[in-house]
Amino acid sequence: MIDGGSSDNTAAVVAQYPGVRFVSGPDEGLSDAVNRGFALASGELVGWLNADDCYLPGALQAVAQVAQHSPQAQWFTGGCQIVNGDGAEIRSFVTAYKNFLLRHYSFPLYLTQNFISCPATFVRAAVLREVGPLSLNYRYSMDYDLFLRLAKRGDPVVIDRDLAAFTMAEGTLSMAGFEGQFAEHAGQARAHGAGHPFAVAANSVVSRAIVLCYRLLRALRRSVARSN
Repeated sequence: MIDGGSSDNTAAVVAQYPGVRFVSGPDEGLSDAVNRGFALASGELVGWLNADDCYLPGALQAVAQVAQHSPQAQWFTGGCQIVNGDGAEIRSFVTAYKNFLLRHYSFPLYLTQNFISCPATFVRAAVLREVGPLSLNYRYSMDYDLFLRLAKRGDPVVIDRDLAAFTMAEGTLSMAGFEGQFAEHAGQARAHGAGHPFAVAANSVVSRAIVLCYRLLRALRRSVARSN
């Protein structure tokens, strides 16, 4: 576990779980912290969870089994639930939409939007060393940049089950930087989308549309809250 030097009781909580390595100290942001974890990883497969996310029961076993039977595959991904701060599943329609896109994965389709969920994605460590670490140039969507680099090498193996849960709640980085996240998506598609101009253009359109939809949803929630 990589910790950015927090002053709460994180170390005491981690100490209750034997076998978990805990490294704490200042870093240069999320990408730098994850890269430090990558450097310390000793297994054949590498994945990462941010503080608010978790793996679902049986997920790691499912990934290991698929990886064992697909020795040539370089990376693996599956479904990811969205939960609120209390752990209850929310926005199931978004999950269903992303799962539909996953089942129809292609590189041009992936260039149009980021429907691969970071907590539900695993990469062979040897491949990760070849494609390089997370870029420090991105604040929100460093995973999309990395996965596009992987996608240019080959398609992921899509595991037909939910592997993780992603927390969407006020105060998390993904919510605080929502619009910046999709601005980064569009730039990353341009950076990696040579030869796919229509997909890259679609990413810009889709990103703006998603931001607009979320703005409208937030405005609606505020309106309902005021009326109550």
